[in-house]
Amino acid sequence: MSHDERMGAFDAVMWGIEDDPLLRSVIVALVTTQTVPDRRALTERVERLTRVVPKLRQCVIGNPVSLIPPRWVTETDFDLGYHLRWMALPPGEQDLGGALRIAERAAEQDFDRDRPLWELTIATGLDGEGAAIILKLHHAITDGVGGMMLAATLFDMAPDAPDLGPMPDAPAPGEHLDPVQRLTHGIDYEVQESRGLLQGIADQGIGLARRAMTDPLGSLQGAGTFAASASRLLAPASEPLSPIMTGRSLDVRCALLHAPLGDLKAAGKSVGGTLNDAFMAVVARGLSAYHAGMGADVEALRVNMPVNMRTDAASSGGNAWVPARFAMPLVGATPRDTMRELHPVLLAARTEPALPVSTVVYRLLCTLPNPVATVIAGGLMKGTDVAATNVPGPPFPVYVSGARVTRLVPFAPKGGAALNAALMSYDGTAFLGITIDAAAVTDPDLLVDCLSAALHSVAASG
Repeated sequence: MSHDERMGAFDAVMWGIEDDPLLRSVIVALVTTQTVPDRRALTERVERLTRVVPKLRQCVIGNPVSLIPPRWVTETDFDLGYHLRWMALPPGEQDLGGALRIAERAAEQDFDRDRPLWELTIATGLDGEGAAIILKLHHAITDGVGGMMLAATLFDMAPDAPDLGPMPDAPAPGEHLDPVQRLTHGIDYEVQESRGLLQGIADQGIGLARRAMTDPLGSLQGAGTFAASASRLLAPASEPLSPIMTGRSLDVRCALLHAPLGDLKAAGKSVGGTLNDAFMAVVARGLSAYHAGMGADVEALRVNMPVNMRTDAASSGGNAWVPARFAMPLVGATPRDTMRELHPVLLAARTEPALPVSTVVYRLLCTLPNPVATVIAGGLMKGTDVAATNVPGPPFPVYVSGARVTRLVPFAPKGGAALNAALMSYDGTAFLGITIDAAAVTDPDLLVDCLSAALHSVAASG
């Protein structure tokens, strides 16, 4: 059995903690097109994708009390028709609002865990001519950047699709092990993982010893900095900082905002910052205005922001990010003031010395029974007020089986937070997908209005 057939530690924890449904990790993406994609061509393209990306034909085999990660096993009777679905938007629902309601239902519902963890729905009749494509997949398959890499295989750079050559062979069905074989393979996996973990700890220890001998004072200061960083990242925080966004539920509302990408980049650059600084200023100013509108005072909110660790050589499968948690101050009289105040905070969050230790923590968590790991992970996640992620998309127009794409919008999982704000750039536009917990945000229309005003004020500040 190859090592790749077993979940990585981070993916295994994300899978296991869904014993608590509030911690589900469902990614939804909304793609709209000017016309309806060619059905035969799109079906063939998706079939090809499932043959070259093994996880799209694999289900997860494991159990709640296992101390080793579950395995990915290729289905013996994979049914593309279950995962690829066509529907017509009903009368009165043939607008963007109707498409968003499909996305909301997809985000609320769990997967059939006896099947591969993805679904693709093409809803025709959008505004009379186009289509809404709703992609739903589990976070254990990939992260946002990897998901964009997967989606790219569905896109073409011209209306006429290139010749992709012969259809690849379908992957062979996976091996279903008896209890003795599962135990044997599990022990072998744990031995290999333990060796790797111990070797990593030993290597770090040797490095620390060398630094201690060559620079004793610097070594002590570095150790103190690392300890403080680890404390910030790993300290339990089960209560949100917001006095009003405290409820949590499975009820999802999806909202979509957009602004010229160049304007947001110029705004960040105007204060010596980046697009991400402008994006997070939108989030901070929008949430500050929402709290004021609800009559609540708040000085900071706890943010969960993924830091991408993916290398150029990394595949699109699995997750390659670590979570940075930090308190985001809601400050700044003007958009530029907010960006200036946030820039060092965001830079510090992305460069926390202890970020790499998150990998070790998740490897340890996945050795615990799911109920125990869920309690621990929940203590790290449920006190989050807002999750925020920024994923780059294609900078030029793309097509899906002959139909031009007009929008690319991510709706990232709440993961215990009151909302998740996800930014994706596409063809000169910044699309902001907001996944809202309706129990936490009791006036979602007000929140969307506040975020919209913040988006346009930040975009105009450059």
